[in-house]
Amino acid sequence: MITNPEIDTYLCGLVPDRSPLLARLEKEAAEEGIPIIQLPSAQFLRALVLMHKPKSILEVGTAIGYSTIWFAEAAPEATIVTMEMDEERIRRAHANFAEAGVADRIELIEGDATKGLPAGYQFDCLFIDAAKGQYLTFLELYLPLVKPGGLIISDNVLFRGLVTSPENAGKRQRPMVEKIHAFNQYLMSHPDLDTSIVPIGDGVAISLKKEERRI
Repeated sequence: MITNPEIDTYLCGLVPDRSPLLARLEKEAAEEGIPIIQLPSAQFLRALVLMHKPKSILEVGTAIGYSTIWFAEAAPEATIVTMEMDEERIRRAHANFAEAGVADRIELIEGDATKGLPAGYQFDCLFIDAAKGQYLTFLELYLPLVKPGGLIISDNVLFRGLVTSPENAGKRQRPMVEKIHAFNQYLMSHPDLDTSIVPIGDGVAISLKKEERRI
């Protein structure tokens, strides 16, 4: 947690009631240790999507479909491509999409997201929330598929605050924390992106892909 626990509790308490399905998924994730976007970040993501109104969304990292359903509810006209490699989570995500009544707008691609997508895809919004050590790979693969003016959202970019002092991370976590720090630097200096990092949840980076320059 990167915010004062009392502030986090306060923010969570302000989020309007979710659907029974989303509330159940939050409970399941907490009980089973399944990584999902934190509640204040999910509400922030919803606000961004409501403002941006994307018609096509790519999500890297489905898990059990929690954030996918947030996207589907906030952008009811959007089609969503989401990527996941864990077979059990894929099975559960499909069931959750059906229960939410959004399965007809979601394409769940099974496999390793570092392998890319077939030609022909384009998106208005990209959400990165999978293997943290692969964020830079994901961005390099999928940023070309984001249309000019598109929105890129990256979760967990402050990783429990450890990006400020990677030396305090455990031996196993330190390489990943260093990669997240490098990713943040890359985002902030990328010539095609305007980026801001918001210290909400576990840190959310918001980037806009610049419009193509006309000669």
